[in-house]
Amino acid sequence: MREPIRSCCIYFLSAFCFALVLMSGCVREVHVVKIPESPPALYRVNCAAAEPYKDSAGNEWLADQEFAQRGKWGALDGMTVDRRAAGLSEIENTDDDVIYLTERYSMQGYQFEVPNGRYLVRLHFAETYEGITDEGMRLFSVETEGKTVLKDLDVYKEAEGKNKAIVRNVVVEVSDGTLDITFVPNVQNPEVNGIEVLKN
Repeated sequence: MREPIRSCCIYFLSAFCFALVLMSGCVREVHVVKIPESPPALYRVNCAAAEPYKDSAGNEWLADQEFAQRGKWGALDGMTVDRRAAGLSEIENTDDDVIYLTERYSMQGYQFEVPNGRYLVRLHFAETYEGITDEGMRLFSVETEGKTVLKDLDVYKEAEGKNKAIVRNVVVEVSDGTLDITFVPNVQNPEVNGIEVLKN
């Protein structure tokens, strides 16, 4: 029975000392940082991947596919590449290198069937093409529902170099049952490594 009493005394002593510090003016504000929970996902797509993937947070990512006449989602054209075939194995700024080691490029866009409403779209990028060695060598824009949301995106510049992951978040309102993501080329071909469609 002594241990609970001891713990209680330590608790009140700690609280008393903290109160004295507050009264002395040494501590002005106390901030409690809470990590927000990820909203429910309708789709997580590992672009150009041939197999599903479970990320470091336990989320399931779909293998990529092209949009079919009766399909619910998929890419509109484009080509795919897996950089692991060329020996690349590590991407900076992420715990989930796998997402950024595969890439769909030169595509028109992606379509996703969704209920009408508001969505958070997370677009994952990394410049892994050996032919891109400086800023300005690949520029493209991204549209959602016909509106430009990323203008002349330069992944190399935004990430401050090659083989570094970046994520761009876009809020989209869908009113026709289909979420349209369009990639518009400027310099070189557009590319994307991962797409998440989350309830907002």
